[in-house]
Amino acid sequence: MILKTVKLKNFRGYKNPISVEFEELTAFIGKNDAGKSTILEALEIFFNNSLVVCEREDLNINADDSNIEITCVFSDVPAEIVLDTSSRTDLSSEYLLNADKELEIKKVFKATSAKPKPSIYIICNHPTIEPYNDLLSKKRPELKQIAKQLDIPEDKYNATSNTSLRSAILNSAEDLECESQELLIDKEDSKKIYESLEKFLPIYSLFQSDRASKDNDKEVTDPMSLAIEQALKEVMPELDKIKETVRKKAIETADRTLEKLKEMDKDLAKSLTPDFKSDPKFDSQFKLNIKSDDGISINKRGSGVRRLILLNFFRAEAERKLNDSNSRNIIYGFEEPETSQHPKHQEMLIKSFIQLAYNTNSQVVLTTHTPALAGLLPLESLRFVTKQNEERVIKSKDEDVYKEITETLGLMAENINAQTKAILLLEGQGDVVFIRHLCDMLKEGGAIPATLQESGFAFIPTGGCGNLKSWKTLKLADQFGVPWCVLQDSDEPTPAAQKNIEAIESLRAQEIKAYLTRKREPENYLHSSCFDSPLVIGDYMDAKKEVNKHTRVATSKVLEVYWPKMTFENIREVEKYTDDQGQTRFEFTEMIMDFLSLVD
Repeated sequence: MILKTVKLKNFRGYKNPISVEFEELTAFIGKNDAGKSTILEALEIFFNNSLVVCEREDLNINADDSNIEITCVFSDVPAEIVLDTSSRTDLSSEYLLNADKELEIKKVFKATSAKPKPSIYIICNHPTIEPYNDLLSKKRPELKQIAKQLDIPEDKYNATSNTSLRSAILNSAEDLECESQELLIDKEDSKKIYESLEKFLPIYSLFQSDRASKDNDKEVTDPMSLAIEQALKEVMPELDKIKETVRKKAIETADRTLEKLKEMDKDLAKSLTPDFKSDPKFDSQFKLNIKSDDGISINKRGSGVRRLILLNFFRAEAERKLNDSNSRNIIYGFEEPETSQHPKHQEMLIKSFIQLAYNTNSQVVLTTHTPALAGLLPLESLRFVTKQNEERVIKSKDEDVYKEITETLGLMAENINAQTKAILLLEGQGDVVFIRHLCDMLKEGGAIPATLQESGFAFIPTGGCGNLKSWKTLKLADQFGVPWCVLQDSDEPTPAAQKNIEAIESLRAQEIKAYLTRKREPENYLHSSCFDSPLVIGDYMDAKKEVNKHTRVATSKVLEVYWPKMTFENIREVEKYTDDQGQTRFEFTEMIMDFLSLVD
């Protein structure tokens, strides 16, 4: 399931009901104490109530009542769920979805005790007329009685299945008169249904920025705990079989004991029944940590080192989940990822977040007030948290909002001087090396009349064409009447490829000259002659990794080290291809000529 919306009421600074839309990547931006972290911590309370626990003091000081409300709405609900041990059904058939066919769960914490416990409601379009309006709370004998009262033929349902009984009863009605209702999950059978639903909810893991440095420092233990939790989720079917086997064996032993007891005290034996009280907590049985070779605990290292471990946890997760489409959906909440990190590491972390969010079944939620970080974030991910008439508001998806964010953070556009005649937006600094040398060689070989740099082009690496940094730059370009164009990696055959295609097609629909590389990325155009030992790079392999494996050159430096070795002949060979009509084409030569037409 995917988190689509979060609603808050009476929680800390959010008194009046507020609704926040979530994307694959959602970034809350604003000044300190604007209320950014409150949203991440509300999610922690909703999903876990452990790292951050709901307390009486979380009630808004101006609240009209004592109820703290945290509501989450989920899309992509499971096609079926298993209830009553083996009976399969779906949320729509049970009338547990809201009017938008989404699962909406509200948790209400009554702030009259120090540590309030939640009352759980499912907000759904549910029958309002009796006896159809309260079937989920009924036990099997009660459901059988209702079926009998409604004269439903016994061949229409399985009398041993609550799911089948409810279905037969609901299908017998001509009009259920459904309306939006809040179903309280407080009785045995409805609790079982919610427990079944919980198995499908995403895992939420919050990484906070403001932590004390302890031996059990969460910055290190949290990712490792999450690794254990994920591993347990993935083997849950096997663990369920083990639990069921243990339960049966234990109950068989208890039954044999009671049979023997009957021989000595029949009345006492009648009053006793086996009760398997609780399932084992496997997560508490496994501990995972990272040890340092020099004997110094990682938790004793500086905060920058600890956060660096966390950074690479996310990078590793992005890579793992790209190769594992069946892994459980996870929501990563991260406060201020820029804390204690070098700017280059910050950029790497954001790239990992984007890869996780858009290419895997994960969502990323983060907060920041750093211009450099905010500039790398996609426009659709931005949520601006601010105060308006002493009330906290959250704004998004509007040109005025982007302007307000850039002004609040002091985000500067890339420099455009009087000599700039056009702008080429690129992904990274390595792409600038790529395009400069490409143009130099193509001109030297007579394939193009002039280089882009000679023709007044400014090369601006923005991380993409749909983020805040490029938006700010292009606003300045529009102001000076400077045309612009885009070159972006295709990322074929990764899951990002389709999103890139859609972005480029959208730009072309606006008559912007925008291109994707035909191969995966610029590194895939490196000629085998650039290397001391034979190395053939395929069109769609991870070229940076392959080169790193053979040469030990850092993946981030591959293009800068080897692309300047490309000759005109090398470039012509790797850019050559045959189109659908069988015509021989030269990819970059044609692309550069098209870009040059902007300043002709």
